Amino acid sequence: MKRNQKRRCIPRAHTTERLRARKIRQEQGGGFKCSHCKQWVVINEYMGTANRNHCNLCLWSKHVDVKKGDRRAECQGGMKPIGLTFRIEDAQTRGEIMLIHDCMGCEKISINRLAADDGEALILQIYSTTCTMSEQTREMLQQQGIYVAGESDQETIHRQLFGSV
Repeated sequence: MKRNQKRRCIPRAHTTERLRARKIRQEQGGGFKCSHCKQWVVINEYMGTANRNHCNLCLWSKHVDVKKGDRRAECQGGMKPIGLTFRIEDAQTRGEIMLIHDCMGCEKISINRLAADDGEALILQIYSTTCTMSEQTREMLQQQGIYVAGESDQETIHRQLFGSV
């Protein structure tokens, strides 16, 4: 190799051991750096964020789980918030608001719980996106068993975010 020639940095494979070690470091450090907006995201069990993998400032997530909480995904792609859904309690009852994320790396769809410090304005912005979502995307989500929030859910969303309409 010539003196002036730089070595190419070859990214390391994301092994399960590395991912678990990263999770431990994040938990001990009380958070992680958002891969989208680069801000520090706090992990705090008292705010309901013990298993958090999304940013409270931009609501983007990172594809870290194959199954909920396992931190075994090798993709590690950024996950864009594309809509809102609810935890469905029964046929008539809408539970807590949840984010729908779409992985920009492998196109996996995942659902994430909101945390107490997630910004209401951003959640409403995502709700607005949900209401204008293409019919094709809406149908694809519904085929996966995901209820997509619609205009009829506005009162429920406002009540959950602000306590009243």
